[in-house]
Amino acid sequence: MKALQKLIQTKNSQSAGFTTIALLFGFCLLFISVQLYINAINLLSNTQQKKDGYDYLVVNKKITNAMMGDNARSYFSREEIEQAKKLQAVEQVGLISTNRYGIEANTLGKLAFSTQLFFESVPDDYLDILPENRHWKEGDRTVPVILSAEYLNLYNFGFALSQGLPQLSEETIKAIPFNVTIYDKTHEAQFVATVVGFTQRYSSVVVPMEFMQFANTEFGSDKPDATSRIILKTKEADQPQLVKYLDDHGYSTQQEKLKGNKLKSIVQLVFGACGFFGCFVLALSFLLLLMYLKLLIIQSSAKLQLLVILGYQPSLLQKQFTRRVARLLMALVLVSISCTAIVQYLLSIQLKKIAVILTPFVSWITIIVALSIGIFIYWLLNRKVKNVIAQVMKK
Repeated sequence: MKALQKLIQTKNSQSAGFTTIALLFGFCLLFISVQLYINAINLLSNTQQKKDGYDYLVVNKKITNAMMGDNARSYFSREEIEQAKKLQAVEQVGLISTNRYGIEANTLGKLAFSTQLFFESVPDDYLDILPENRHWKEGDRTVPVILSAEYLNLYNFGFALSQGLPQLSEETIKAIPFNVTIYDKTHEAQFVATVVGFTQRYSSVVVPMEFMQFANTEFGSDKPDATSRIILKTKEADQPQLVKYLDDHGYSTQQEKLKGNKLKSIVQLVFGACGFFGCFVLALSFLLLLMYLKLLIIQSSAKLQLLVILGYQPSLLQKQFTRRVARLLMALVLVSISCTAIVQYLLSIQLKKIAVILTPFVSWITIIVALSIGIFIYWLLNRKVKNVIAQVMKK
């Protein structure tokens, strides 16, 4: 065995060192590119902000000059809703109900106001918050309301500052009930509304579905129920098929959720190029290592033939050549994963300073890719070395 070990010892340490450095560089570049790509996709997909892993797009028709004066054209027909449900990118379609009656809200005191208002109702499955006291039943005089968080921001940082009025916290708003009068041409009813939560998903004043159905039945106009806004539940809001569908049909939604499609394309191009370059370096390093082993085997052909004559199996000789390569590849993969982990940790610290949350740990996908590539390269080298030894033995 010692004779075999001496046989595979390289005398050209410079070539071996260059090959090792090239392999390490290729591994690091490829693994870091994979990890950065995963980071970018996760951040663009905003997965940490998806409570259930889905995006909810509030969709309405774009209002054009031709539609002005004809409100009926802004509603979705039954066929259009069914068409949206059939989209492969869409998991479910929810309907937003609106009031068909007049609403006036007012309150007294230092914060007294009186204004016309509108209500919408959203199925519970599509709400981003579910307060325990959000329910309503016929006979209740208090109506729970979920208010858009954006409305509160507009008041605090727009209206309040410009008019010298006090800014209000969410807790304060929840503690201030206000009177609501709903009416039609012949009669009206009084209710007390209380804000029970703030939604980040809908720019609206959301009331329970039970209240909306009751009020539309009792005070609604003779117009048939119609939907002007729908909710598309999808895994990824920026899927090309979905974006094309919205554009082709003249529908409008939250554009910031659709911008991720273009950004993802750029990310795929940039990190794809880095990954391709890493693969290219690995391929060159693999060829260098293969040539180095092939040259070493050829230079030792006389000794190999003698060892076979002495009774050594060619498979044993092959293992002696590839065993050290296996150790080298294992060490390089572990070092490359460690370098990737360091880069990931430092990146998470820097992003945290700008309020971007990123896990400090390497993705399991990156680790699987790293181990798979290391095993694949070893498998290729093992086959090549076996073929070279077989050729030498035939001479």
